[in-house]
Amino acid sequence: MEAYTQAYNNSGQLVQAFGVITTSGQVLWQSNNWDLTQDAPGLIAALTKGAPSVVQNNVKYSTLRTTPDSLVARNVAGNGILILSRIDSDKFVVAWAAPDAAPDQVYVDVDRAAKWLRGKI
Repeated sequence: MEAYTQAYNNSGQLVQAFGVITTSGQVLWQSNNWDLTQDAPGLIAALTKGAPSVVQNNVKYSTLRTTPDSLVARNVAGNGILILSRIDSDKFVVAWAAPDAAPDQVYVDVDRAAKWLRGKI
């Protein structure tokens, strides 16, 4: 998917996994290096509730920032950064970035990819 490649390159290869999910928890696309199917509903719930933490692939991430359109969370044990960014009313990009990524910087790259996907997925 071109949006994943864009986020990967723009982030200096720090965005290492990428997917698109719906607000109902359906996975529309995911990179082949992770599986969002079990966790997609919980990711959406954490975003909509402004949860203090979120779990993806049995890894807990502490929420750094959440809005109705985005979530940025970091694993305190150094297992990376999880980002959700709204594409449109019912679709979100979900991305995982390397532990050494700066959360706000990598969010910008993921958000750009989400905006690029508007009307395309």
